[in-house]
Amino acid sequence: MFHLATKEYYFFSNKNMKLDLRFTTRYLENIWCHTVVALMFQEPVCRGDGLSGLDVKILGYLTYLWDKDFWKGVGGETLLVASQNMIKADKILIKGLGAHSDYSMNVFIARIKETGKALEKMNTNDIGIRIPVVTGSEPEYPAQLEAACLNIVDPFLRRYKDDPEFILKLVVSVNAAFTGELESLTRILRKSFSSKLHYTIIIDNEKP
Repeated sequence: MFHLATKEYYFFSNKNMKLDLRFTTRYLENIWCHTVVALMFQEPVCRGDGLSGLDVKILGYLTYLWDKDFWKGVGGETLLVASQNMIKADKILIKGLGAHSDYSMNVFIARIKETGKALEKMNTNDIGIRIPVVTGSEPEYPAQLEAACLNIVDPFLRRYKDDPEFILKLVVSVNAAFTGELESLTRILRKSFSSKLHYTIIIDNEKP
């Protein structure tokens, strides 16, 4: 449950799909939803920011898959696993970002677009995602949050825009050091979503 929401924005429409977008500093393991998304580099699994908050059992399972050469986090690679009640979400969608050395804003956008399309094809409408802070790319973090929101919502908007019964719930887990950027981000998103869908945007004040 969400408590102490610091800000709430909304736009009502009786003709379009509904978006419930929430920003929180809570980790993925603490988010109640159907599917959580973790972004992972092509390297041995560690408790880094991209997977922060995931239960140690999940990380151990991913290490096992790494050791067996089943999953390496290659750019564009997608892995869907059941959480087996090890975290609060039912499923975990892990997206490979590729090598650290090849990482850029363009790479991030390409991977997040693929993620949005994969989620829409899964017919899931209750999603949580953690956007990692990558050393050296900190100035791009607000733009990455924006790109993540827009490109995850877009495939659903294309399919359900004119369906007022459809509700997309999206929780974005944000690094706590960047919560000061959320006010300006919500202004951008409100402008982008305006008149396209019925939305509520909440900045959650609850601690991780």
